[in-house]
Amino acid sequence: MADEVIELIDISFRHKIPNPKFTNPWRTRKGPGIFKMNFSLKKGKILGLVGPNGAGKTTLLRILAGIIPIDEGTIKLNGVDLTLSGGAIDEQLRLNVGHMPEQVRWSGNTSVIETLNQFAEMRKESVSSMKLLTLVGLATKSNSALDELSQGMRQRLSLAIALMGSPKIILLDEPFNGLDPVAAKSVEKMIRELANNGVSIIISSHQVSGLVGLIDQLMLIHRGQIVAEGTIGDIESKLGLDNRIEISGRGKIPNLAQLFETGDILHTENSDDYWNCTIQNPGPLAIKTIIDHGHDIIEWKKKSPDIVELLCHATGLEIEDIGMELQSSNMMPLRSTTEEE
Repeated sequence: MADEVIELIDISFRHKIPNPKFTNPWRTRKGPGIFKMNFSLKKGKILGLVGPNGAGKTTLLRILAGIIPIDEGTIKLNGVDLTLSGGAIDEQLRLNVGHMPEQVRWSGNTSVIETLNQFAEMRKESVSSMKLLTLVGLATKSNSALDELSQGMRQRLSLAIALMGSPKIILLDEPFNGLDPVAAKSVEKMIRELANNGVSIIISSHQVSGLVGLIDQLMLIHRGQIVAEGTIGDIESKLGLDNRIEISGRGKIPNLAQLFETGDILHTENSDDYWNCTIQNPGPLAIKTIIDHGHDIIEWKKKSPDIVELLCHATGLEIEDIGMELQSSNMMPLRSTTEEE
């Protein structure tokens, strides 16, 4: 479609990991990566890419940024198959895609403006360094040394470099890491402004909660595969995790099973003077019913699933099987494969 700025069709890539033998100490084998991935990104839309460590988020971003080549599959830019366009795929991607890696460790006595100018010299087209610094709110720090920058300022500098050449697609790898709430809101505002100007954005994150209200679409990946895709609400609904509320109150916990004609009680906890419960599909009169029976409610709110819940329901795995640590180097995809190791 015309408004799809980039499309991936059956994309696969597997890292080469050491597998030495006595006769061949440099021998490698295929390790983790991404497998038969399909998705597209529309103009001016923000996509949240969420998954645990080792899921393949950074690998995917590096492929889109033209840093690492694909093993197989097709990449289309504005509907054009890059393998048929005549130019090198990595060069075509770098001309159209800006990449902000996770927490670049800017350091040294070089000034901000000098650093930006050094990157500008590597571009074919003319770049206005001061214009970029103004755009990301660093104009007043142009002569400051890199060592003097806060983490939020370093993130802004990374974003300025990613914006060189006015790319149509921006890739942001954990852009809110290490930012205080004020700095995070500022970066969030810039992301919205870019999207409003027609830039398509992919934000990689470990968490869903920080993306609520910012992204248009969510893509959940695990072990190099897409396990759920759509709006946050659509995914919650498809996985049966929507319409849940969390209620907290004082005193003895109510007999919830008797109070509600509809709804499933998913979780309860209580002490002598406090209780808490999570209810799915509670019905419109749930809160009123509890109050009418003389119980004191402190607060109630929508209960959104976290990444572990989403992954467990999307993959059918238990929490112990999901894990939030790096996957082992011999990790294989969820779907069966006939590839030899």
